[in-house]
Amino acid sequence: MSYFMVFSDEFFIKGATSGINGNLFDASSLEIGRQWEALYTGVERANMLLDHIDNAIGSVSQEKINEVRGQALFMRAYYHFLLADQYGPIPLKLSSAKTPEEDPLPRSPLAEVYTQIVKDMKDAIPLLRKASEYGFNGKVSTTAAQGILTRVFLSMAGSPLKDEARYADAALYADSVMQSGEHSLNPDFKQIYINHVREVYDIKECLWEVEFGGNNQGTIREGGSIGSYNGIYCTNIDTGWGADLVHATAKLYNAYEAQDLRRDWSIAPFRFVASGNTVVRTNWSANEIYERNNGKWRREYENLLPRNKDFNGTNWPLLRYADVLLMFAEADNYINNGPTARAYEALNQVRRRGYGKPVSAADPVVDAPAGMPQADFQEFIMNERLRELAFEGLRKHDLIRWGIYISTMQQQAATYDATMPTALKAAATGQARRITSRSVVFPIPHSELNVNHNATQNPGW
Repeated sequence: MSYFMVFSDEFFIKGATSGINGNLFDASSLEIGRQWEALYTGVERANMLLDHIDNAIGSVSQEKINEVRGQALFMRAYYHFLLADQYGPIPLKLSSAKTPEEDPLPRSPLAEVYTQIVKDMKDAIPLLRKASEYGFNGKVSTTAAQGILTRVFLSMAGSPLKDEARYADAALYADSVMQSGEHSLNPDFKQIYINHVREVYDIKECLWEVEFGGNNQGTIREGGSIGSYNGIYCTNIDTGWGADLVHATAKLYNAYEAQDLRRDWSIAPFRFVASGNTVVRTNWSANEIYERNNGKWRREYENLLPRNKDFNGTNWPLLRYADVLLMFAEADNYINNGPTARAYEALNQVRRRGYGKPVSAADPVVDAPAGMPQADFQEFIMNERLRELAFEGLRKHDLIRWGIYISTMQQQAATYDATMPTALKAAATGQARRITSRSVVFPIPHSELNVNHNATQNPGW
């Protein structure tokens, strides 16, 4: 997971004043090009499969062909969604390359790209299988596709397209997940992330995950770096090395009430300090907020030993049921000019779990205030998404679709400058101040512009 892709108001990168981690990049930056190329590689592979899958008729059952077709359609759509979300209008590629002499594609209008994304996902859904049939969540299930399509519709409803009719579609598809009987909230918030670290599948809470495995010590190397790059500071490999890069903001910390159990799990209240040949778990003081790391994926729970400094098998959540509930509540609030009882119930289930309460029982202390008008409920949802989904790569996406990314980050820069400890201030302030009007999308990589005479660059780059 590369956190430069999702700079937001929930974290900053300690000490980074240059390069990608310092939020300093341009169209020639290697990471910008690699992201583009990796996503289009995924598009090409999906297209190759779709172009040739019917050749398998006779040797493979039609049921299996349909399922594989559904997976490929969805993945083509998902890669295009990530590209459009990060780069704006993009070349829409719907068939595999047949010859190197093909004329490269121009960038398609964003509305056209999203129309195709929706079509592919809708076509995929009836071909996919239930999560309970798979028994794990590394493959796209029916409800995972419905949940991601909900995210797509909310993106279309917000900036920059502002196609507000899509709120109704978002509510419909989120409700399909909720009514499926396939998913529910894990009653213990922290267990979600312990399961990720231990490579345990929870198909009820987690609809879709990126699967990693092992510690890159053998022939098969499928390890990731979750909890290493973005985890709790630790210099001891046996305990679980952490780079001390991703730090929580005071805005994130203060968004939680003291009784909210999510706070001290999402934001680690301790670090590991070297003491001779060992390390000692040492708590931060009450006023040391900016010093704290992302604590969701804690390497001390890793099962595979010996540990590797940089690699582990911790899985990454792409979609959780809590997100589906919050998306439903947001869409329902919009289309009904205020929240219905179902919107409140979806929101409150997430809140009750966060406080360690039974999710199905009303709680007058924990539940959101009754009778909120539409605007107040929307603000409450925005803050609840910050609390629930912290460090999961969705905050920047949310701020952009809400149309407040630039203003939020400029306010963060001012807050850092006024309140942050001197040792951390310069780097964090610079990272936030570099979020300007051009930062809503990345530049089209020079590697693409050099080979595609039909491509154009994004404004400001």
